[in-house]
Amino acid sequence: MSATTERRPAKTTWIPVTTMEEMPLLDEEKLAELVGSLEEAEAEIAAGNFTVLEPRMFVDEMRAIRDAARKPE
Repeated sequence: MSATTERRPAKTTWIPVTTMEEMPLLDEEKLAELVGSLEEAEAEIAAGNFTVLEPRMFVDEMRAIRDAARKPE
């Protein structure tokens, strides 16, 4: 490539990235509790008891949760 030729930036795209984490398996009691909680949540959603968060609202909600967790008691 000559010194007078401009380089064009490479085309890029976003891709999802996941990480693998080791976690303990749930015993029967904890698994039943988790499944029950998920079923309750699905019923609430089916009944229309949910809030749609816009991306900016979601970020603000997460920051509020973070800030509340950081406050000393």
